[in-house]
Amino acid sequence: MNSHLKTHRELEEYFDHSSFQKLFGAISQKYKSLSRIGGTIKLIGLSPEECDVLSGFLGRDCRDRNEITVKLLEVDNILRQSRFDITLPDFLSLYFGNRILSNKEAVLLESRKWSVFFTGLQEQTRTPVTRAWLTELSAGRGTGYRTVLAIYRHNEREAAELLKTCVNAMDLLAQHPDRRQRLPVFAARLTGDPHALDGDRPLGRLLFFGLHHLYRLSETEYGAERRKILFSRAGLEEDDVSSNVIVAGLRVRPGDPREPVFTAATAAASPLLLPLRFVEQPTAWLPAAVYTLENPAVFSAILDFAEEESIEMPSLVCTSGQPSVAALKLLDQLVQAGCTIRYGGDFDPKGLEIGQRLAERYGASFQPWFFNHTTYLNAPRGVRLAQEQIKKLTGQQASWDNKLIETMLQTGKAVYQEVLVEQMIQELILDKKP
Repeated sequence: MNSHLKTHRELEEYFDHSSFQKLFGAISQKYKSLSRIGGTIKLIGLSPEECDVLSGFLGRDCRDRNEITVKLLEVDNILRQSRFDITLPDFLSLYFGNRILSNKEAVLLESRKWSVFFTGLQEQTRTPVTRAWLTELSAGRGTGYRTVLAIYRHNEREAAELLKTCVNAMDLLAQHPDRRQRLPVFAARLTGDPHALDGDRPLGRLLFFGLHHLYRLSETEYGAERRKILFSRAGLEEDDVSSNVIVAGLRVRPGDPREPVFTAATAAASPLLLPLRFVEQPTAWLPAAVYTLENPAVFSAILDFAEEESIEMPSLVCTSGQPSVAALKLLDQLVQAGCTIRYGGDFDPKGLEIGQRLAERYGASFQPWFFNHTTYLNAPRGVRLAQEQIKKLTGQQASWDNKLIETMLQTGKAVYQEVLVEQMIQELILDKKP
């Protein structure tokens, strides 16, 4: 029988008692922190039986003690003079079944593993720019370092495969800077999976940060709009029909080829679903107040009323929650054409987040619509805010109304757009009837 295995089993049998588990567990932590045999540990809350067992091992009376103090050197001497004739560090490794490393040793070992990890990847690069990125990541800096570290800590092998594929993608893009191609096609050619570089995939996130290095950009917050712009710069065009925005009543200048489409839809009180591909083409929008809603049901309720009453449609945009790339592109164009974005959302953290995002983006062209503390207080009903919502609210801001969040926190309720539909219709349609 292997002598190491035999000694390990003997130790397990001899020290098979809860008192030793507590003693050597505490000693192990102390040894790791000091990186040497030194210092003392304190044991509290031991049972009378555990105190009795430790009295025999330590050779001193530990009974009737609320706290027992033990020096590591004391235990090292006991183990050396025992029939096991073993040092404390070797004992700990055998007792726990693996080598006990001090914190310094563990950090050094992890640092070496990290360096070896990147050395293997650098050998597979084909361009200086990707080698430089890996060098920066290995040094604990560089764009995407925190993302890479998180993936590495979760699964080292998966991290290696993802970085290898990401570097391969960057090399291809760096070697062919003028090539334009669809992102899913590029992803399929790279991995066999057309969705491998999607925004919610780890590889898509890694390439986002890798492209920051490729173009020498400062690392920015990960987001759909920034991602689209950056990937487009690299020649990777995303699907331009799945991102869309719902509109109704938008006006286009006469003479624009698209003017008949919007005129007919407005006359019929019919909504239009505009994909990003449509929005990216120029349209001569007429300046107007554009009422922007996050809620499709509220948008539809306004359309229903306009259709029933055969009344001219107001200009409406529905973001369906957080604005898509298509929605933001359209709103950008409308503001450039002289439109005012009048936004109304839910009085909850998500609605405020959208409102603040639009307020910061459009500045003087942004106006709240049924979205201030007065509207909130006069709302017919609301629902109690959850604790998680209250926590989020305390960290938010509403730059258009400095009393809004304070009022919501004091009242403790969320108010949703659906309860304000009648008031919205009154202002949009009924007040304008002759």
